Amino acid sequence: MGALGTQVSQAGAAEYFCDWDPPVLLVTPAGHVEPVYVSVWTSSVLNIGLPVESYTATRAYDSAGHPVTKFDVAVWVPSGLLFNFTTLDVVSTGLLGGGQRLASAYGTSGHTTHLRFTVNQP
Repeated sequence: MGALGTQVSQAGAAEYFCDWDPPVLLVTPAGHVEPVYVSVWTSSVLNIGLPVESYTATRAYDSAGHPVTKFDVAVWVPSGLLFNFTTLDVVSTGLLGGGQRLASAYGTSGHTTHLRFTVNQP
């Protein structure tokens, strides 16, 4: 599934193309399930950002001593036919990422990008 977005600035316009995987079900150390969406945005429809994800979940404690879970979602996007390309990788909640943005980072195809965030579920 993909989407197309347009961004207009004073210098001109740019189009961004997005690919989503099905929801990723993150499981906390206590067994809670956190469904999230991982989207990969590219600057050209020719640069297909089909991501491969994996994650680690670690129990931690917030400043008040309450248990939380720290996630590290690793996103890898295959390289293009001739060149690597830039991606914007986003982990968010809600249908097709329409909820809260948990983490985002720019990456490069052919390299793993790590998206780190914390949830209040132990």
